[in-house]
Amino acid sequence: MNPIIDYYFTVSSPWAYLGHARLREIAKCYDASLRYKPVNILELFSRTGGILLKDRSKERQYYRLLELNRWSAHLKINLKIHPKFLHTSDHLENKIVIALTKMKIDPGPLVMDFIRAIWMEDKNISDRKTLQTLINKQGIDGESLIASAENETTAAFISYTEEAIDRGVFGLPSYLTKWDIFWGQDRLDFLDLSLTERT
Repeated sequence: MNPIIDYYFTVSSPWAYLGHARLREIAKCYDASLRYKPVNILELFSRTGGILLKDRSKERQYYRLLELNRWSAHLKINLKIHPKFLHTSDHLENKIVIALTKMKIDPGPLVMDFIRAIWMEDKNISDRKTLQTLINKQGIDGESLIASAENETTAAFISYTEEAIDRGVFGLPSYLTKWDIFWGQDRLDFLDLSLTERT
């Protein structure tokens, strides 16, 4: 059987942005099924000891910026470390990803568009018109998809969050196989190695 990678993330994470393309390449290399499972980061952090960015010490906030600069330079991925709309809610966007998976449509391209909109283009993706425009560019009816996300995905969003916590996830993004858990885009090489050894 082909391996399965469960991808727990939130679309507003810069680390998800930095790892997104590499994760898809790894999945393709091993013909792995990549299952997108957006979670509620507020709930995850509150129950696993995480600290929201705004509540972290100035030292931790400063070091995070250093790491973002280091990794974006290392990976040659442009990124604005102070995006205008970082702290807007991303629940609807995460639910849109869930709606796409229920429709058996690969959400990867739209996930990348959402993340780039935040971290490169200073767009407010909590704005419905902005969301519709991004979705429509993928050849999908934005208005219909947003309605489906609002009305049909709340239970799955809660379920993915509970599932992540039950499986030991405490930070995002996290990548899980049936053998291992890897937290952070800087562990993708270990995910790759694990799949090499196991498949």
